[in-house]
Amino acid sequence: MRLSGTWLVVYSLVTTILYQLLRLVFITVQRIYWQLNGTAQKLREARLPQNYERSAQVLDIVLSHSFCRVPVPSLSNFLCTHNRFENPQYIIDNDNITLLTINENDAVFCEAKEKGRLLYMKMCVGRVALLVTVEH
Repeated sequence: MRLSGTWLVVYSLVTTILYQLLRLVFITVQRIYWQLNGTAQKLREARLPQNYERSAQVLDIVLSHSFCRVPVPSLSNFLCTHNRFENPQYIIDNDNITLLTINENDAVFCEAKEKGRLLYMKMCVGRVALLVTVEH
C-alpha cells in the first residue's frame, strides 16, 4: 500500500523523529569511542597545515535518512563510522566520488560503491569522504 497525503507526512515525521533520536544516541556513543581510541585527537591534528596529506577523513555510511523525498544533502542525513584518513588527492583520483555538500568548516564528498554509478541520497550507501579544512 502506497502512502499519500496526510499519512505520508505523518509517516515521514515519525521516521524522522525516530532517526534523530537514534542519531543522538549514536553520535554520543561515537564521540566517547573516538575519544577513547584516539580518532578525536587525529581529527584535531588533521586540521593542522603540516598534516594536510592525511586531512581527508573517510567514513563508512551505516544508515541514511531524509525527511523529504527531494533531500537537501547534509552530513546529518547519515550515520557514519570512521574508516581511515586519506590524502585529499584521493578525491580527485577517483571517478566515483561526487561533491555532496559544503558547509562553513568542511567539504563532504560521497563515494559510490561502483564506478560510473550515479549518486543521490538513496544510492549513497558507500562512503563519505569528509575533507577537513586546514586552519591557516
